Parts: sequence; structure tokens; C-alpha cells
Amino acid sequence: MSDDLYTLLMNRIDEAFARHDSYYPILAHTIYAPLEGLLREAGPKTTCGKGCDACCSRIVVCSRIEALGMLDYLLGFTERTIEDLRKLIGPHASQLRNFLNEREESGDRDAIWFAQNVPCPFLAGGACSVYEARPLSCRTYHSTDEPFKCREAVRTVGQVQMLTDAEALFQVIVSRVAGRVDPVLAAQGLLTLMLDDALAEDNFKRENP
Repeated sequence: MSDDLYTLLMNRIDEAFARHDSYYPILAHTIYAPLEGLLREAGPKTTCGKGCDACCSRIVVCSRIEALGMLDYLLGFTERTIEDLRKLIGPHASQLRNFLNEREESGDRDAIWFAQNVPCPFLAGGACSVYEARPLSCRTYHSTDEPFKCREAVRTVGQVQMLTDAEALFQVIVSRVAGRVDPVLAAQGLLTLMLDDALAEDNFKRENP
């Protein structure tokens, strides 16, 4: 990571908190928008595309601030309601919790879950219905092999080093953004479960950083 790039991204954090007052716009300004250029540059080297959705049946891990950013996007920038989201996310979260409870000590539980082919609740018609607000782990997940290879439980596909490096860099920025609000929000967790927990709170509302 060059000093110039690090300084540029850190400056975008200051800009985001000066311009915006909720999670999704702040994340979009500091992480998602700067990353788009790298994704476009790497695009021709990957085989990923709309309808190639095997990866959408894997367990998604992200930071808590990104989960809140997704809720901020869904409730503030789309027409979905809290009740809509509870109905969509609740069944998936319940199934995932039961699965994890049964395999608490299993080292290969991610592969076992993937083999069950349970799609992300936001997958619709082979496409991500929350594409604009998808977390960093989804944005940088990719393959340079043919799509059928992505259906193997253990991930062995070829990858673009630039995107692997970018994920590590932007994870640092995610932590920095979270630290400006509450360091707890930098903690990594399972996306569906974090969303379900947030929606279960009777007083849930879009919080201002």
C-alpha cells in the first residue's frame, strides 16, 4: 500500500463524515466508490457475471458497520420496510443459526453449508438485489476460472492478486471508518445474522454516525 493511496483514502474518510450523516453514504464515499475503479480494471481478467451466482450461497462475512450500512440503504434509499426485511431475512437467519448450532466445532462448516445450496436472501433472478450496498467481501469475491469451478464446496479457483490486495487495503479503511463511530462496529460477523439481530430490535431505526 503506497503512502499516497493511504493518504488519499484517509482524506476521503474526513470528507465523508463532513458531507454525510448516515452509514451507507459514508461507506459508499470511503470504500465502495474508490474500489469501483479497481473492479473495472480487474473485470476483464475474471469470469464473473450476472447469473453466475454460486458464490451467493456461501456464508457472507463482513463488518458490523457494513451490515448497518446495508440496512441504511434498504430503509433509506429503497421502498422496503422493516417488516419486509424481517420476512426476507428471518427465515435465512433462522436456518443459518440452526446449522451453526449443530456444527459448532466443525472446521469445514462453511463448505457443508455451501453444499446445501441455500442462496442469500437478497439473490433474485440470478442477480444481487442489494448490489449497490453489497459488502466488501462480496465486491472483491471473484474467479478467473470457468463458472462451474465456483460450485465446488472448497474454493480453489484462480484469483487476481490486485483484488486480493485491494480487499486487505479496504478492510483497513472499513476499520478506520468504524472507529470514527464506535470501534465495536469494526467487528466481523455473519451478515445475515447481524441484519436479523438489528431488525429484531423494536426500536431499530437508521442511526446517525
